[in-house]
This record gives sequence, C-alpha cells and structure tokens, in this order.
Amino acid sequence: MSSAIKPTNVARVTMLMSSNLLMNDIRSNSVDLLKVQNQLSSGLKLARPSDSPAEATTIMHLDSLLERQNQYLNNIGFTLDYLASTDTALGQAVDLAVQAHDLAVGSVGTATDDDGRRANALIIDQIIEQIVSIANNTARGSYIFGGQNSTQPPFEAYAGGVLFTGSLDQLQTRVADGNVVGFSVNGNDTFGSVSSRIYGIADLDPDITTDTLLSDLDGYLGQGIRSGSIRISDGTDISTIDLSGCVTVGDVINKINAEAPAGTTAAIGPDGSSLQISSVVPGANVTVTESGGGYMAQDLGIYDPVGSGATLTGQDVDARLSLTTPVTALAGGAGIDTTSGLLITNSMLDSIPAVDLSSATTLGDILSAINNAGIAARAEINAAGTGINVFNLLSGSRMSIGENSGTTATDLGIRSFGADSQLSDFNGGRGVYTEGSVIRITDRQGASYDVDLTGAQTVQDVIDAINNATGGNVVASLTASGNGIELSNTVGGSGNLSVTTLSDNGYFVAQQLGFYTDEGDGMSVVSDTLTGEDTNYIMPNGLFSHLIALRDALLANDDQDIEIAANAIDTDRQTLSSMHGMVGSRVLALENRKTHLEDNILAAETLRSDIRDIDFTEAITRYQNLYTALQANLTAGSLLTNISLLDFLS
Repeated sequence: MSSAIKPTNVARVTMLMSSNLLMNDIRSNSVDLLKVQNQLSSGLKLARPSDSPAEATTIMHLDSLLERQNQYLNNIGFTLDYLASTDTALGQAVDLAVQAHDLAVGSVGTATDDDGRRANALIIDQIIEQIVSIANNTARGSYIFGGQNSTQPPFEAYAGGVLFTGSLDQLQTRVADGNVVGFSVNGNDTFGSVSSRIYGIADLDPDITTDTLLSDLDGYLGQGIRSGSIRISDGTDISTIDLSGCVTVGDVINKINAEAPAGTTAAIGPDGSSLQISSVVPGANVTVTESGGGYMAQDLGIYDPVGSGATLTGQDVDARLSLTTPVTALAGGAGIDTTSGLLITNSMLDSIPAVDLSSATTLGDILSAINNAGIAARAEINAAGTGINVFNLLSGSRMSIGENSGTTATDLGIRSFGADSQLSDFNGGRGVYTEGSVIRITDRQGASYDVDLTGAQTVQDVIDAINNATGGNVVASLTASGNGIELSNTVGGSGNLSVTTLSDNGYFVAQQLGFYTDEGDGMSVVSDTLTGEDTNYIMPNGLFSHLIALRDALLANDDQDIEIAANAIDTDRQTLSSMHGMVGSRVLALENRKTHLEDNILAAETLRSDIRDIDFTEAITRYQNLYTALQANLTAGSLLTNISLLDFLS
C-alpha cells in the first residue's frame, strides 16, 4: 500500500492535470485507508478471495479441515461421556453380581431354612431390579446398552423374566478422516440377554427370479456381481453388451435379448439357479466372454469362450435370501409348508396359537409373523444369506419351536428339537449323558426292551437305537405337534407304555431326553402313545437368567441348582469385569486421540491465523501513515487551488 505524499505541483503542466493528479492521490489514499480500517474492524487481512487467491485457497482448506476436526472432537467428547456412563454402570453391575454370588455361596450346604432362603430370594429379586435399572442407564439421552436402538429402554421386567428389546448392532462414530469406531457396549455381550441362536440348519437355497436383485447374488465366483460388459457370439455374429446399468436378473435378461445376435435369447435356466443362453440359428455355437477385462460373465456363471452348441447353460449364481425372496422360490423352487404354521412357546408366557404363515408370500412376511407373534422371539436372515436364525429375548424363559402337524419348522430349518439336534445342547447346555446309559422301554403287553445309548450324538441316533432295540413293537419318532420324542405302541395290550432309566451311572438319561413327570425320571401312560418333553429348550445364558434360576432354586430349597446358579453368576461377574476393563481401555485410547486431535487443531488454527489474521501493530502504523498522507494531500490540494498566474510572475 502506498503511503507516500505524491507531488502535485509538477512544473509546466496544466491546472487540469494537476487537479487530476491530486484527485488520484486522494482517491488512492482513501481506498488504502478504507482497506486498513476494514482490516482493523474485522481482524482479517483479506476482505474477499480476490485480494489474494493463493492465500484465500489455503484459508478455505484450513477452514474445512478445522470444521471436520472440531466435529471429530465433539464426537469424541460425546463418546467419552457415553463410555464414562457405561464404565459407572458396569462397575455397579459387577458389585451386584458379587453380592448375588456371595449370597448363593452362603446358601449352599447350610441347614434347610425355608424362611431364610425365601428372604434371600427376595434379595435376589431386588438385585435383578437394580441391574435392570442399571442396564437402562442413559448418556446424553441415549440408552447405553441399547445399541443402535438407543431411544428406548433396552431391558424390561416382563412376565417374571427380563425382556431385551435393544439392538445387537453397535453405535459408531467418526473420529478421523476414514476412521469409524464402535463405542457402545452390546447389551447381549454384557448381560447375556439374548439366547444362543436357533441356527437355521437348512440352506433355503432360493431360486432366482426376474425380480432378484443382482446385489442379492453371491455369483459363481463368490464375489457378488461386478458390473461390466460381456461379448456374446453365436459362432458367426458377435455383440458387445454393456450390463453395468442392470439392477435385477430381469434387467440382464432383457438387455441380452435386446442386443445379442439375432436369434439368441437369455432366460433363467431349468434348474432355477442359473442363466441359460440359446440360439435358434442353424449350426450356432454360443460363446460368452468378458469385454474390457471385467468379471461380469464369470460372476453371472455364463463365461464360456469355447461353447458346446446352440445352448449355453450357466452355473449356479447362488442367490442369497432377502426380505423380498418369494416363498415359492425357497428350497430350490419347491417352496415350504406355509399351511401348517409353527408352534413357538416361551415357558414364562401364556400359550399362543400356532404362528400362521398361510398368507406369507415372501420371506419377510415369515419373519414378520414370528417377530410380531408376541412370544419374545426375534427372527432374522443369517449373515450368509442362506437361512434364518431365531433368538429368545426373554431371560429366564425357555423357548421351543416345533411343528403344528406339518413340516414348516423343519422346512425352515428352525425346529429346536429336530432329528439333527445335538444331544450336547440339551438341558440348557448340560447335555444328555449317553456313555454307558441304558433306558428301558416297556410295551403295553409287558415286554421290556433295554436301549443302550452309548455313542448317540443326535436325536436321530436315539430314535434309531430305540427302534432297533424294540424291533418295531414300540416305534420312536419325532412328535408331529410340538416337540419331543414320541413312542408308539404297535402290539396292543392293556398295560402301561413306559420308559425309565436302567443304568446306575448316576445320570437320569430318560429325564434328560424329556421322559419325566413331576415325580422325576421316567414316564408311564395307559395309552398307545407316550410323548416326551422338549429338553432342548433355548434360553438366554446370561446374568439375568442365572439370577432368576438362583431365585427359583432358593425358593425350591434345591442345593444343587443353587450351586449351579452360583457358579454361573461368578462366570457372569468375570464377563462384566472383562467388559469393564475393555471400556476402560477404550476411554484411554480416546483420551489419547483427543489430546492428539487438540494439538492438530491448535497447529491448524495457528497456521490459519498467520495467513488470515492481521498484525494490529503493523496495521495501526499503516493506518497512521495513510491518514498523514491523506491530510498532506488535502493540504497540498488546498494550496494548489489558491495558485493563480500572478504567483508565477515575479
């Protein structure tokens, strides 16, 4: 900026030129003075980007960087508050778990005292209530154990148990460019509030349809469908077809039919799981290759650079299940039994009618019917997209999924007591002890059959062992309604049909298999049919279930169950302690990241200030110089206007 006082009394010039020189000097000084005034009032060097494009670009870049970093700092602050509340809640839960464990240990082996154990059971009830309250703690208005469903309490005392309504998905936040971290603690991992899944053992293997999304296909190479172009030849003509804009299988078929060589068409293959391309041109040899180095043809299972005639039958593109998968497409196009429905029970809830699936047209309809049946169950498509899983959400309650005189549960692969069910999973994970175990079955004519279960690992193994031992006089099978092993007397007679444990190895194997009454091991009926109970129940295996089991064991004066519950609660305490430690490590890591981010923000702000902000001392000095120059110009101008011709005559 110029601050010099420019001469206006230049010799041998006209008055007009002198006046113009004066006005230019005054105007220039005024503009410079205004710029300095604006800088002093705003504190900024630049009033607009055009003042210095290079510096303005740098400032805008730093502004954007600081905006992101400050948002990341806010995210970290929120996360630290969230984890601080989680840390406090876990510490309180650990203390209560220790209290419950000590109470249980103190009750084992003591003299039976109904009143004392009832009092202890009341204390356990209070501990359950306190832990439910802790599990519903909030941070900044969000429920800390609710996962992504953090706007409502994740736990609820319900029907004598504890119902989990939260999400298993973790909350996430961005703490740096390209760095997203999960920070919420899973309510199931912490409190064991959801059962181990009833894993769908059946691959529902859906057929593809014209409406099947390409994104729902694993593709022949197992890499999904990667968009691109393909070349199709009938042996004479060749077409390059861009399939990158296709969304569904139908789009692919329509595109090929529109652009392939004349007489060449595409359709879904006769197996329902692949594409087929055919040509009606005499002597045609259909080949398909990639175009542009992509993988579209290979992913679609139709890559064949050699060909084998007029018809090219592709490979299985392995469709994944989705909510829109038609029921008729399941099981390779055979569909499933939707007429019979499912019998789903939860021991703490009132019995409900069979879940009606008769109106289900898609897999989403089936899942909705289960989830909305009011039985504290959650059904979902598994991660691989091959079947469905079902959870029991009610801690302390035993869930069972059985048939309603049909094959629906088996077709879906979710029957909890099926032929392939592992005996090691029975009785809440305690299993069925089969080594050296023998049960005795007596038919109604009084004949007895000793069944050695040694080596049996599945329900089908047990059924086969019984049928082999009885020679068909008593036939074992899965019950057609509900769950359990059913024994059918086929020889007549008027006596009792019964089953008891014969071995004396200390294990009541008949009871473990579901053949028991309130009196204990074994069952006996005056009927041709005897049906055992479902002992392969599904229940959450966590703190709430174990506390409820302890309460019930105290009320029942059952030392063995009290001890089992005490050991389980101690394991839960260890889990809580581990989660507590994990939260502490997350807090430490985030504190370190916060410190590092604050240092980066300070450095960026300093750099931006050096470029953007004015030096007030220097600006004030310039202002004074410009003001002095303006005054001088005005004074010189006033003198100039008073000069006449007489001033030059002397």
